[in-house]
Amino acid sequence: MQLRLDAADRLVELVEERRGPVLAEEAARRLFALRQAPVALARSLLTDVVETDTRLAWNGDAVALAEPPGASLLLEEATFVVVDLETTGLRPGQSGICEIGAVRLRGFEVEEEFETLVDPGLPLATAAAALTGLRNEQLRGAPAPGDAVRRFLAFAGDAVLVAHNARFDLAFLDRETERLTGSRIGSPVVDTVRLARTLLAGRVSSFGLARLAWFVDTAARPCHRALPDARATAELLLALIGLAQERGACTVADLIALTATRTRRLLDKRHLAHGAPTRPGV
Repeated sequence: MQLRLDAADRLVELVEERRGPVLAEEAARRLFALRQAPVALARSLLTDVVETDTRLAWNGDAVALAEPPGASLLLEEATFVVVDLETTGLRPGQSGICEIGAVRLRGFEVEEEFETLVDPGLPLATAAAALTGLRNEQLRGAPAPGDAVRRFLAFAGDAVLVAHNARFDLAFLDRETERLTGSRIGSPVVDTVRLARTLLAGRVSSFGLARLAWFVDTAARPCHRALPDARATAELLLALIGLAQERGACTVADLIALTATRTRRLLDKRHLAHGAPTRPGV
């Protein structure tokens, strides 16, 4: 499954780089390091990747981006669920979730919070224990990963998901979600790392959560625990939304476009509206 997730990410990046659909033959050659890939073979190799990822769609015998998620969802009308995970290590499959924290924002205000420890069924790595302060005995008796993720998905509903370095958190969540439902999470996802790199370029020296929280002066301070980090990320998101609105972003799709590669941002720039709504506070 992880190979398919990585292939989907690479395929999205390729389509963004080319500013449009990529022929299946070329996509298969790039993804699978093939010298030749006739169209029938290429489609068979790519079908599982394209048809299980909501970001991608077939355009004849080419792979294209699906209609951007959140294209008609105004930022002020969107519900955002900001999530942070603590894990036993860095690799899904070899490591597991040990804590989930989330903050739901509606109308740019905190509506509800979610927090649970998770029993990953395997010991914490020494580095993870040192970073989080969690101990194996604290996790015993906590919900199993599947149960914890099921509760989180119920909390999140159809909200826009937000995370700092979203690829990391979503890799763990997608793994458990696919076990539960057979498919990945289909909600739009905003990555505050990539959004900050676009909107704060040249203004900060690094884009770690602690540095950005200090820069925008969040009330919550990151401490490598799930809920405090989710709270800090939620405040960071509101600050970044304000900056995005100043650039003309009106919809969730506009926000996501600002997290894309430079070529995609240039391509999508013409779609951003010119009057920005009122900036939300931090």
